[in-house]
Amino acid sequence: MSVTRYHFAHAVNAFFEMPSGVAGKLLPGHLQPLELRHDSAIFAVTAFDFTDSLVGAYQELVLAVIVPPMVKAGGVFPKSAFFPFLLGTSTEASRKHAIARWHLPHHMADIDLDFDVSKDGVQILVHESDKPILDMQISVHDWTIVDQLYQCFMIDADKRYKVDIHMQGRFTEHEEESGSLKLHPHAMTANLSPERIATYPFREMWMRDGLQTFEELESI
Repeated sequence: MSVTRYHFAHAVNAFFEMPSGVAGKLLPGHLQPLELRHDSAIFAVTAFDFTDSLVGAYQELVLAVIVPPMVKAGGVFPKSAFFPFLLGTSTEASRKHAIARWHLPHHMADIDLDFDVSKDGVQILVHESDKPILDMQISVHDWTIVDQLYQCFMIDADKRYKVDIHMQGRFTEHEEESGSLKLHPHAMTANLSPERIATYPFREMWMRDGLQTFEELESI
């Protein structure tokens, strides 16, 4: 099996509540939002600081809706399954790579992610030149070493895809609702109805000094 590897210094992820109706408009017809409860779906924001990959070092912002995973009998249940509806990266090479290999939709301009790390947590400021996109902050909990399975769903015209992703590294996770999110007016946030998305996360995750491994892309 051929795999693709990405080394990172930071992978910061937080889950925020959003109305299922808003989430459903961001999904293709064959996927449904995973609900916390009736009419409450999950908006996921992930910020990566990649140190090495097939296209070198770069930073990436992933905006996604959490969906039910696809599981085979006897298979490992993924920690989460994502439908990324928009990504932004800091380099043209990384965009071309992700579009060609993984069929992921991108904001077609360079963005920057500033990671402000402290002993208590991390703040990420995302911007395109002088235009802010979003600010996210999460706090730290106990650290442990993990190897976790995730799933990612993609589309390209009428074709549907799924890929399994393994995340390995030092990991902290909690549901203390101590983080924050601010969405600024920008092309990347234009379809989100920011006033209807929670400004604090119900789950905060942070992985450091890790490895992201993509298995082979599957047609579904």
